[in-house]
Amino acid sequence: MKNNRLQKRIGFFYMIRKIYPMHFRASPLYSVMVQCVNVLTGMANGAILLFTQWFFDTALRVSNGEITLRTVLLVLGIFVCLRLFANVLESTRQYLVEVNNARVMEHMMGEIHRKSAEIDPILYEDPAYLDDIDKAANGVDSAIYFQYVTSSILTFHLPYFLFLSVYLTELHPMLVLCLLFVFIPVLISHLFRSSLYAKLEDASAPIRRQTAAYADACSGKRFYKETRTLGAFGYFRQLLKDSVEALNTAVWKTQKKAAMLDFGFQTLHLFGYIGVFGLAFLLMLRGDISIGAFAAVFAAIDTMFASMAYLIGDHIGSITDGMGEIRNFLRFLEITPAARESQCLDKKSVICLQNVSFRYPNANVDSLRNIHLQIQPGETIAIVGENGAGKSTLVKLIMGLYAPSTGTVQYGDVDIKHVSYSALFTRMSGVFQKHAKYALSLRDNVAISDFDSMESDAEIEKVLRKVHVNQDDTGIFPEGLHTMLSREFDGVELSGGQWQRIAIARGMYRDSDLIILDEPTAAIDPIEESHVYEEFARMTEGKTAVIVTHRIGSAKIADRIVVMQDGGIVEVGTHAQLLANHGVYADMYEAQAKWY
Repeated sequence: MKNNRLQKRIGFFYMIRKIYPMHFRASPLYSVMVQCVNVLTGMANGAILLFTQWFFDTALRVSNGEITLRTVLLVLGIFVCLRLFANVLESTRQYLVEVNNARVMEHMMGEIHRKSAEIDPILYEDPAYLDDIDKAANGVDSAIYFQYVTSSILTFHLPYFLFLSVYLTELHPMLVLCLLFVFIPVLISHLFRSSLYAKLEDASAPIRRQTAAYADACSGKRFYKETRTLGAFGYFRQLLKDSVEALNTAVWKTQKKAAMLDFGFQTLHLFGYIGVFGLAFLLMLRGDISIGAFAAVFAAIDTMFASMAYLIGDHIGSITDGMGEIRNFLRFLEITPAARESQCLDKKSVICLQNVSFRYPNANVDSLRNIHLQIQPGETIAIVGENGAGKSTLVKLIMGLYAPSTGTVQYGDVDIKHVSYSALFTRMSGVFQKHAKYALSLRDNVAISDFDSMESDAEIEKVLRKVHVNQDDTGIFPEGLHTMLSREFDGVELSGGQWQRIAIARGMYRDSDLIILDEPTAAIDPIEESHVYEEFARMTEGKTAVIVTHRIGSAKIADRIVVMQDGGIVEVGTHAQLLANHGVYADMYEAQAKWY
């Protein structure tokens, strides 16, 4: 996941080149409108500066009897209109920025989600990758803010600063030199802040993930029952406290260094402000500039210093603090998935695993070793074995979710590591023991597996009946197929067995060539389980099916049974053949039979 060459080239201008096009693609109209309003606001502020000088000089001429009061009032009216126009522009700009940023946020998060869908699923087993996702998501806000500030600088602050510089140069060149003396030190200070906060972001990502996990263990819906009944709240509360303290310590150390930098450079900033004001006052006393020019300079410098102090101290400070987050966001989008072809697989192809071994990221030993297996088209295979034998890992390799560390998994003559995930997954469906519980309606929870055919309620009801789910039972599903299956969204909460049936229905609803059942009936009683597998056998006629089960009796519906032990295949055969062999399968069958 780390790319040192990429880390070196992600600088300020690289960020500009990458982030700006994303903003424009997300919201082209509003992006252009924001920049146009920025330019108009800068022009209005420049006009206000000139009218300020004109107004004070005109007011003095009234006292000398050179012009009438009416002329002064006219100038004042123009000045007020300019201020009102500038206020309207600022309100308009704020509205456009909010709308634009919302659209950009959606686009950037979509980019992260699309990238996550393209990469190798095995990376989800790597804690470093989980940190990368977390850091990328944290970088979205910083990237949006980066574009907002830099575009404001380019289209508003910089043109206005250049206009002010030209104006001050015309009055007296020394005034411009004072401005540069003020702004440059403050800008340099925040370049130092950038490196400090970039290091903080890399160091804090795993700590934040730990903190979230411990907080969930303390009060999350998934854990609260066991945490309370085990009396483990105090334990997780201490872990949470320790992780928060570790995070705060890292933040405080960085902020202490940043505060020391800020103090030194802000002091220079203050002296610069006093110097500019004092110089302008002396120039007025000497008669080098008019009272109107002094008033304009005073107003402009006061506004400019406040604006630049806010810009540098807050905006640029926030940008430099978030540089590390922005780099993480861009690095994540730069991850290049392995090249895969968008080709169609033969529906009747043999699935062949040749000398397959597999090791999880950061693991010291292989989870699977020297696997040789062929699955014929239309064949039903059952995979059995003790917990930890490698059953679920083998299934994930067959599905293409994981790529073997050594060896090949082929569909016909095609190595599936070269086939695009979209082409691979369109031909299969899977039901897993740890199934997803989507906060959707009953209807959508089933039909999401084939959303192009979601319009057919009759087909949804048909597959629900096959797994013994009665959508007409108002006691469980008060709104039938449209019942929301989430109490968090004013819906209903289902039992584990009910959720498992819906997950099975979801897998069966999709018309797939390969169907995977990875211990999908763990929460269903044995009698109901037998009905599910009988229905499953009828639905998979002519299709390739793989069943992973911890209940040996369920394996009898398979054409062949694969017995796994310690990451390898130790037996393959029919139910009758394996019983006759008096091997591992027979021992497992007899051990379970005692309990029925």
